[in-house]
Amino acid sequence: MNQSSRIRYWFSGGITGLVLVSVVVVLFFVNQNKPSADESPSSVGEHKLSPIVPSLPNPVSEPLVHTVQKEIPLPALDFPPGSVEEACGLNEFPTFWVADGSLNSNHYGHNIEVLESNGACRAALEAYISGINPYLWSQKNTFQFAFVVLDEPLTFGRIFADPTDDFHRVQEAISNPECLLKGDETNWDLAETCHADAFLNYALINRYCFDKGVLNRDREYYWPEDSPTPEQDRFMWKQSLEDDWVRMKCKELSPTLELTSEQNPVLYELVMSLDPSDPNPRSKDSRELLIELAARLGDAAAGLTQSTSVSYSHSYDENGKKYGRFFGLLESDRWRIFDGKEPPAPDRFLEVFYMLTMIGTRKPDPRNEIQFDWEVVAQHLCTPPYYNDKSWYDNMIRNLQSLKSYDAKHADKLVAFRDKYDNPKSCQEIIHELRQQDIYFRPLLDVLDKFEQVALKLDVYE
Repeated sequence: MNQSSRIRYWFSGGITGLVLVSVVVVLFFVNQNKPSADESPSSVGEHKLSPIVPSLPNPVSEPLVHTVQKEIPLPALDFPPGSVEEACGLNEFPTFWVADGSLNSNHYGHNIEVLESNGACRAALEAYISGINPYLWSQKNTFQFAFVVLDEPLTFGRIFADPTDDFHRVQEAISNPECLLKGDETNWDLAETCHADAFLNYALINRYCFDKGVLNRDREYYWPEDSPTPEQDRFMWKQSLEDDWVRMKCKELSPTLELTSEQNPVLYELVMSLDPSDPNPRSKDSRELLIELAARLGDAAAGLTQSTSVSYSHSYDENGKKYGRFFGLLESDRWRIFDGKEPPAPDRFLEVFYMLTMIGTRKPDPRNEIQFDWEVVAQHLCTPPYYNDKSWYDNMIRNLQSLKSYDAKHADKLVAFRDKYDNPKSCQEIIHELRQQDIYFRPLLDVLDKFEQVALKLDVYE
């Protein structure tokens, strides 16, 4: 029976019907004016790092028993004294997804108030994050930053040391025509005169503080349906705290540091004029152009940058490696062989060791010398997983199987390919095979010896 039929029926019932209608109307408006669970005041901005009790679920859509199970506290973990986890009390935190079951909000900025009031937590984060390279923290495919050892490494401590001074040094340098290198021009001798380091620092401050650098960070998530371990749950909280430490540092900066056509029009136009592409549309943003200029002027860290995707929806287009002193290394075939995360194999290792041998030789120009981290080399070559992109591995198998000329020869190749990944050899086995070869080049043998020593020390050899 529809609403109009009910009204006619109640009206024909006389006074009794009118009374019933009145009661229904009153109850209707009382219920309409009751606040629903969804209309409760938001706690955004008042989020405390203490156990969070979510509102009761809809009994129709989610059983109460399931919610009670999710609220069971995680077992306490043994964190080192003074660590971020211990100083910030991660054992007292609610489970990550119960505290915020939506990836869209995901605690963004909610911890800043606590960081500002919890001195021990803030100090631990300061000590920890200040030594982290922003590229290794937030982006994929940045192995070169871990491999190459720099005299002046790029860290969050460096870019937040004095952003105002970096801004003024960029203004000073950009007013000097000598520093306005364009196209493929490079002049590493201008590194100090033109404050090359300030260009990189200022670009990253703008990326993380005035753009979406923190939001676009490549994070690691363990979804509720995968039943995260306590360690994985606390790790996600630690990532959230790291994000908010950066946001907190950004809050302390003056908005006048932002590089836009409205805030700093003269500087902005000068920077954008460095884009060698057609200015309409421009192919790079101001931050990417600043980083490439830093590489052209001789900043070593800027010379390690390359175009890369940081998330499924965002990428950065600086390509400083084209202009820095590491160009010969990062553009070489041997680097590509080394950079790929494949299982140990004699041919691959031999190419890598030749590359390390060439890097280690003394150069006429000290600026061409490259120091690398032996421990990073051993970890990279000897520890799984050996393929970063499982879909590439699966596609390779499908391609082999789909060949029109697929025969026993290809079948054997497929078996060997699978075995290479499913049953990888150890570094010890590969080094033993290489030592059976006729290698007489002393510097190469020295590299094999050094690699073996480091791999044994790290317990990744066998």
